[in-house]
Amino acid sequence: MNEENEDIGLVKINYEIFKNCLETYNNSNIQIPDNIVNKANELINNYSCFVSNYDARSLWEKKKIIAQNKTKIKTRPHIIYIDFSDDAKCKKEFISYLNKLTDVNKDVIYGKISHFITQINDEIKNSLFDILINFIKTSNNKIYIEILYLFDNDYIEKNITKYYENYLKNKEWLPVKIVIEHKLIFEEQYYDTYCEYIKIKKNTLSMIKALCVILKKINKVDIINQIMISIIYDLDNKPDLNNYKHITELLLDEYAIILDFIPKQEYIEYIKSFDISRLDNSTKFKVSNIVDKYK
Repeated sequence: MNEENEDIGLVKINYEIFKNCLETYNNSNIQIPDNIVNKANELINNYSCFVSNYDARSLWEKKKIIAQNKTKIKTRPHIIYIDFSDDAKCKKEFISYLNKLTDVNKDVIYGKISHFITQINDEIKNSLFDILINFIKTSNNKIYIEILYLFDNDYIEKNITKYYENYLKNKEWLPVKIVIEHKLIFEEQYYDTYCEYIKIKKNTLSMIKALCVILKKINKVDIINQIMISIIYDLDNKPDLNNYKHITELLLDEYAIILDFIPKQEYIEYIKSFDISRLDNSTKFKVSNIVDKYK
């Protein structure tokens, strides 16, 4: 698997291998019990997070394949016919670029966005930042992060500083909505809560990874360290780790992401000495995975 696919969390399987496995399964005598089939259908029909193509990464891969298969035709240069003083229309135009963006056409879209940026005033530029951040959160793809660098340095400094200050103030590495007992998310009657949790977790991990990329590039590693120290504090001060195991595991996932960017020895030593005696097996496994990577 290449580095690009690892970055967006995809596992690509050769078509022939998949086809052979599918044929083997279809020709087998395996019978799935009706109660399991019925339950699966119920979940798929009622909860979006149980639908396989709901995953933004799957949608992203499909989007990329479609772009690759499109017939290349020569067209006239793109001309933007909008009122550049109209905030709503400029936001709509910007979103349309982001929706069209793929690895295949990124250079073309970046060029269009660069030109678009030169036509709008600072107030409208600032209003685009939140839109870009939302795409970064939900996509987990670096090509959206790269758009940030199309803006001037003052814009980046101002908006990123404002963002990370709010991030630290509001403790966004640990969203308040999911700080509830594990059973209130994962027991059968709480499927809606579970789906919301999955969405929040994905966005949280995407954002912390994006922040690491951005802050490291603009030489603000000290902010990443502040986030890491806060995560360590939360790991050390959760009194009931198993009743809140999803919180512990989220913090460990974030810890692993930051450690990839700044593998400081003190952070490595912390996780090596982390007390796993009170953890269940799945959480212990997360800790072990991090430790094994830095042996």
